[in-house]
Amino acid sequence: MLKISPLADTPSEALRMAGEASTYLRRLAEVDDLPDYDAALDMVSKIDVDTPIDVVMRTLRRAKAGVHRALAAEDLSRRRTVMEITAALTDFADASLAAAMRAALGVHKVEGDGFFAIALGKMGAHELNYSSDIDVCVFYDPNIFDGGALSPGEAAQRVTREIVRLMTELTGDGYVFRTDLRLRPDPGSTPLAVSTDMAELYYESVGQNWERMVWIKARACAGDMATAQSFLEGMKPFVWRRNLDYWAIGDIQAIKRMINAKAGSDGLENVSPNIKLGPGGIREIEFFVQTQQLILGGRHTDLRDHTTLGALKALAEIGIVEQSTADNLRAAYVVLRDLEHRLQMRTDAQTHTVPESDGARADIATLCGYSDLATFDADVLATRRMVHEAYLALFAEEDRRAAESRLGNLVFTGVDDDPGTVNTLIGLGFSDASGAIDTIRNWHRGGVPATRTARGRELLTAILPQMLEAMGQTGEPDEAFRWFSRFFEGLSSGVQTLSMLLAEPALLEDLVATLALAPRLAAILSRRPDLLEALVSGQAPEPPPISDKTSFDTAMDDWRRYQREQSFLIGHRLLHGRIAASEAARHWSRLADQSLIQMSEAALHETQRQKGEAPGRYAVFAMGKLGGAEMTAGSDLDIILIYDAEDPGAAGSWFTRLTQRLITALSAPTAEGALYEVDMRLRPSGRGGPVAVSLPAFGDYQRTEAWTWEHMAMTRLRFVAGDAALGAEVIEIARAAIAERAARNTGAIGNDVSDMRRRLHTEKPGQGLWDMKMTKGGLVDIEFVAQQEQLLCGDNDLIHSNTETALAALHKAGRLGDKDWKILSEGLGFLQAIQQVQRIAVGEGLDPKQFPEGLKDRLCRAVQIDAFEALERELSVRKAAISAISSKKLQMDATD
Repeated sequence: MLKISPLADTPSEALRMAGEASTYLRRLAEVDDLPDYDAALDMVSKIDVDTPIDVVMRTLRRAKAGVHRALAAEDLSRRRTVMEITAALTDFADASLAAAMRAALGVHKVEGDGFFAIALGKMGAHELNYSSDIDVCVFYDPNIFDGGALSPGEAAQRVTREIVRLMTELTGDGYVFRTDLRLRPDPGSTPLAVSTDMAELYYESVGQNWERMVWIKARACAGDMATAQSFLEGMKPFVWRRNLDYWAIGDIQAIKRMINAKAGSDGLENVSPNIKLGPGGIREIEFFVQTQQLILGGRHTDLRDHTTLGALKALAEIGIVEQSTADNLRAAYVVLRDLEHRLQMRTDAQTHTVPESDGARADIATLCGYSDLATFDADVLATRRMVHEAYLALFAEEDRRAAESRLGNLVFTGVDDDPGTVNTLIGLGFSDASGAIDTIRNWHRGGVPATRTARGRELLTAILPQMLEAMGQTGEPDEAFRWFSRFFEGLSSGVQTLSMLLAEPALLEDLVATLALAPRLAAILSRRPDLLEALVSGQAPEPPPISDKTSFDTAMDDWRRYQREQSFLIGHRLLHGRIAASEAARHWSRLADQSLIQMSEAALHETQRQKGEAPGRYAVFAMGKLGGAEMTAGSDLDIILIYDAEDPGAAGSWFTRLTQRLITALSAPTAEGALYEVDMRLRPSGRGGPVAVSLPAFGDYQRTEAWTWEHMAMTRLRFVAGDAALGAEVIEIARAAIAERAARNTGAIGNDVSDMRRRLHTEKPGQGLWDMKMTKGGLVDIEFVAQQEQLLCGDNDLIHSNTETALAALHKAGRLGDKDWKILSEGLGFLQAIQQVQRIAVGEGLDPKQFPEGLKDRLCRAVQIDAFEALERELSVRKAAISAISSKKLQMDATD
């Protein structure tokens, strides 16, 4: 093991000899009038609220130089042990911070009651080294601290900024201590000085295990010590938990893996190790002690010692650690701290790395009392090897499993990015690894509702490896993470959902893939995360019963929940290829029919409650895409309501109210959302006509006033809800009107259809190749060809609301040749399949540059094409062929 020997018997001689190996100590030895240790402390203690700031700055820095020279001399001559040196350095840090606080309070003319600093880390443990930063948290009690002319909070910030400046600003005399405030609660969003109320709330609600580990070493060091001690008493329940469950211990293991990663890839054999962070270094001894304090200190009060060696002694005394192991680690800790001091006193650098060059390393060996470099190197290695073996025994089984994992490090604790985790995320394909780490770190701090409870944070820790790996497998992890963030941050409570994802690994992978593939579904899930339960159950939801006893509002909310689940399940199955794109329209349309039937019933019951029994019959009809059973995700409903009564005029107001109720039931937003957009413009007289149309008025209008385009719409008329007999009568009237138009046609039908297609092209031009509907060769062209042919022949047997069925009937009747029928019917299926996937994934999005790669693959699979570029070529070819037929059939030039 490493042995540290004195350079000389007297401090002055040791300092002189050290000057040959240390430029810093040589400079200090040449400075006149530096105070000795006691005089330095006395100088600092005399700084008060009235001391001029320039005097404060100079005094603190000269005192530090004197302390360093005096303690280095006593260290190198072994007049003080290494732990006595660390304690003396810490006492000076305490005195300096207290002096800076007094001076800062004086600058801002503020009393110090209720204002204090807590030392953490090595300062808290009285274990500072020559070049240590000091880790402190500054707090103020808003019920005690008086900000004078300012609020307590603003005064506290100004005083703290002044303290930091006095300690850290580099002048001609150097600096005092680099002062790190990042261990305060949630440093990314809190001011430099934190109110005790806010701190207590933070640690009680979202404090993490790594913060508990930090607070093991907490100690009041400056300011109002009585208030500081009271605050520390209140922190005990947070730091010392009597019982730790599996998840908390798992988090502590994650902290260990983070420390492993920070050690880097250097092995034990490296002659230039980092003796703090490297394998077998100081940090491993500290962690060996602190993890066991964290796990056992709630039950064993003897372990609540903020010093490393004191806690190690207690672990051995209560039998947690074998005495021989404790003795070895104690000896190693002392010599490694000795070595650390000599590394830092050589050039006054904040270094923990043994120099690589033989010459520089020989200087360090000389400061340690070695005359032979090879012996020095061997002793350093033996010390580190012994430490590392003891350290590896901690959580050995869990570390083995972690090593066998396909992933590397995944740690999101602390305030800095863990290098191993950055590398892991980059390996998974993340382009913004730091952004993802920062977001997850915020989740761990309770920054979202889902992680406001300890259980929520523990569950998050458990699912993170699989979640991030699943994101990597999507090929677009940044996009998947962005949508998962929206989903996760939208959860009102995380425990139930996270528990479900943990229990169902396949569900988690499914969720991540869905979020990456389909931004539209991701947006829905981020608003309605409860929809995940529909996937877990594996069963289709049962439609809610609606009767005359069900209130109108209840019926709307109940059906919206059902429709939302069903709609999500259809979209999810379509997206993942569990239903064919060609079948999706049937599922969407069936759900819309169900909704129309149930909401018609609800509207009927509500109207009867308000206006009495219905004065006749009514029927609700679908038109457009719903009429043709060709719905997609997000399609609106084209509907018309027709009634029949003995006195149509008198019954009009009743059925108008019924129709208005139906529109409300279908489209009004409630707490559960809305169902569909409703379009009734295809009723007789359009927007200018009544919303409920009597049977006689409908018949008269269709026979005498309807325009060609309205009869085109009538080819897609389909009865859905209400009185079935009335539905059949209305269909017969519509078809008779179509037949009459065909019989008297003198060329007007073709001209009208052509004019309408030209007008649509002018008013709503297509938006490029990925517009499946309006662009030339799109679905509208196919529909216009089919509807024109139905109007021209006027044969009821050829009129079908579904476009595919209509094309087949027209082909069979000889209205479409074999070639044209094949191009139109196959083109229809091709375009509809693409549109189905496109609509569920990106809604109306038409820019393929914005399509996730996974979506491109899904679009290809929908039409059984291997590559996206080939899909685009095929789409272009099919549209050109469809456009050629529609131009010929609709008597349009190709340029129209």
